[in-house]
Amino acid sequence: MKIAAFGEVMMRLTVPDQLLLEQADQVQLSFTGTGVNILASLAHFGHETVLVSALPANRVGDAAAAGLRRLGMSDRFIVRRGDHIGSFFVELGFGNRAEQVTYLNRLASAFGTSTTADYDFAGVLTGLDALHICGISLSLSEGTREAAFALADAAAAGHVPVYFDFNYRVALNAANTHEQMKAYYERILKPSTVVFGSRRDLTDLMGYDRQQNDETLFSQFVRDHELQAFAGTERSVRDGRTYIRGFLCTPAGLTWSAEQELTILDRIGGGDAYAAGIIHGLNAGWAVDKVLAFAIASTALAHAQIGDSPLATAEQVEAFVSHGGGTGALIR
Repeated sequence: MKIAAFGEVMMRLTVPDQLLLEQADQVQLSFTGTGVNILASLAHFGHETVLVSALPANRVGDAAAAGLRRLGMSDRFIVRRGDHIGSFFVELGFGNRAEQVTYLNRLASAFGTSTTADYDFAGVLTGLDALHICGISLSLSEGTREAAFALADAAAAGHVPVYFDFNYRVALNAANTHEQMKAYYERILKPSTVVFGSRRDLTDLMGYDRQQNDETLFSQFVRDHELQAFAGTERSVRDGRTYIRGFLCTPAGLTWSAEQELTILDRIGGGDAYAAGIIHGLNAGWAVDKVLAFAIASTALAHAQIGDSPLATAEQVEAFVSHGGGTGALIR
């Protein structure tokens, strides 16, 4: 399948060897973002992937484009403009110390200052089988928000399924009221087919009743917005161990995956691996239980690698599933 994603590219600067930022004089450079991570995962599952974004017209933009191609996605529809890319530092956690992420200016980035006029959306949609849009595009600027609306509307008009990820970040929305942000999300939910999010997105942002149980809440959201599905994950910690399970709510009802214990090397990108697994399974026409088993295995493997972009192949994910969530060896 040919799958595109619309969203920002960020420069990740990882402090090596579980050091704190104050202890380090070197960092590891990579390029990431929600769309980048999902497409990297889908490319490793065997799909043709295309990123729609903007990068600076300088050597940093060149390096970012090269990094994206190395992850398996086409940069044909990435525009080059401006001279800035958003960035963040990652201090990896260890033991009782949590992973810490520090963002630098992303609002002035090549993507953050882009508008609909910068993109060839007609070209993007030609021969496209699915489109992913990250909700952060609704928060960065009016330009990225309007571009997301225009692309989602055009995709829906062309019968291309739209996968939308809430990815709501309060820190990015100082200039927008809660009611404004709710209206923006209501707007993009109209052309959406499948939505990724959480219970908190529905209650705190969209205003749904907190007293409803998950099945009632999620099913109402699916009905209200005429969705094919609503999907997400839930984490829990017991006796010092972290567990995750995933859900998929369709018009037929809510289904949860089996719970999976996580061994966490780097948790960033784990949710994107889950989303990629859901997209892969739904587009293959799998039964809900199989989709969930694949998606939760995908996120488990992503937590066990350094870096945001999931790199497990479909064969590796299926081997993990077939060993009951264990780490059975894959012999090639």
